[in-house]
Amino acid sequence: MSSVGQLEHHLPSQESRPEHHGRRKRTVSTTEHILEEVERFGRRTISTSDLRKRLMSSGPSETSHLLSEDEYTEILEGEEEEEELLGHTISNTETIIHLLKGNIGIGVLTMPIAMSNAGLLGGVLGMVLVALITIHCMHTLVISSHKMVDKKDGVRFLDYADTAEAAFNDAGGWWAKSAKFFGRLINLFLCMSQIGSNAVYILFVAQNILPIVETYLSPGWNYRIYIAILLIPVILTCCVRNLKYLSPLSVVANILEFVGLGIIFYFIFATPLPSSDTRPWFSSAANFPIFFGTAIFAFEGISVVLPIENQMTTKKAMLGFNGVLNTSMVIIACLYISMGFFGYLKYGDDVESSITLNLPADSPLAQSALVMFSLAIFFSYALQFYVVMDIIGPNLIKPYVPERLYMPAEYTTRILLNVFTLGLAATVPWLDLLVSLLGAVKMSTLSLMAPALIETSANWSTDTRTKCIFRSLKNSFIFLVGLLGCIIGTYISLLEIVKKFQEPE
Repeated sequence: MSSVGQLEHHLPSQESRPEHHGRRKRTVSTTEHILEEVERFGRRTISTSDLRKRLMSSGPSETSHLLSEDEYTEILEGEEEEEELLGHTISNTETIIHLLKGNIGIGVLTMPIAMSNAGLLGGVLGMVLVALITIHCMHTLVISSHKMVDKKDGVRFLDYADTAEAAFNDAGGWWAKSAKFFGRLINLFLCMSQIGSNAVYILFVAQNILPIVETYLSPGWNYRIYIAILLIPVILTCCVRNLKYLSPLSVVANILEFVGLGIIFYFIFATPLPSSDTRPWFSSAANFPIFFGTAIFAFEGISVVLPIENQMTTKKAMLGFNGVLNTSMVIIACLYISMGFFGYLKYGDDVESSITLNLPADSPLAQSALVMFSLAIFFSYALQFYVVMDIIGPNLIKPYVPERLYMPAEYTTRILLNVFTLGLAATVPWLDLLVSLLGAVKMSTLSLMAPALIETSANWSTDTRTKCIFRSLKNSFIFLVGLLGCIIGTYISLLEIVKKFQEPE
């Protein structure tokens, strides 16, 4: 996430509407226009909020029961403005940029260590296989969502969990009996995904600012001290409830990430690379599950595909052989393979859990890259956390807490979740193993197993017998790959983590 793409912009606040409306009626300078576009583009990086989903799928009477009185009043008073806002669609180029941002995160920095667990050729072939399967699953999820939307009157958009529930209900029989449970399970894994990713983010930030501080101040602290120092700023940023104050951070984070990637590639190619004969073409089969977990963690953007596709001006351009989705994912796969191949070729067995830690600690340019990535990931943390609260707030807090106690309960939940997340980061200091574990558990489920079940159920009642058998066999294979990757990857990753704890420091 990064899963930053999992949130969608909220309605503009009451105070901002007159200014926004006036801005559309007057002639603006080139500078003002650029600033407006950057701000609007930043809002779009935060996709699918529960508010907009409810606006599109519910009538006024139903919406009044789901929204607070202030929210409902704001909606009624701003219907014309909302229609304008919903008209803000994105071009194919913008869609590609959003998909790139939704998939490129910490995972790209762990590709060299992932490649070391598979070998140069094994890693390339493995990445191609993971890319093909995950891209196919993204396609099937989008197609299944379209099919379910077409069957629901008055519904313009279904998110991941709603698509799953609708597909299971449409299939009938035992599928329908588990529809609500499966939809909730998807949301549970999305929550786990974000919390786990944020633990990885904080661990990354702490381990990357450590060498900079040690270079200039030498306090002799370990990474846990830096995590403890980050607790207060993390809690403060995650207590910001208004999305419009967080969305600019997304723009800054993406700029910093892409500049940082350029610096990393500069250091990789600054000196001649070793011969490929100095690195193994294939690694031990026992290490492949760790590679699989790390690789599939990197392709973490399946949950952003539906929200982004929903905002496209030309939605039919999303799919197809040379469509937006394939174009974006091929670029991402090439970036991952290049980073993994050349990073491992450059540093060999000395490659660190994040390639940023292989950069020369005394180089100002390398230090600037560490600062850029640390800031980018820190900014992304609050946006990722918004996804968690967007699920927990309406589903777990609001139904069980009196309205007068909702705000204190929500802030308490925010604080406790952040303490838990940073505690998790402080417990497991090995970034590569933590990434592999999370990839095996969450992404095998969200990227492979769930889409296989959703596509099968979405076509269960309409496929011919021959087509149903073929689709079931194909999706059974994908589900089995995800299940084996989840079980074996989790087991191997936990085993390696236990071994690390048992090693003397």
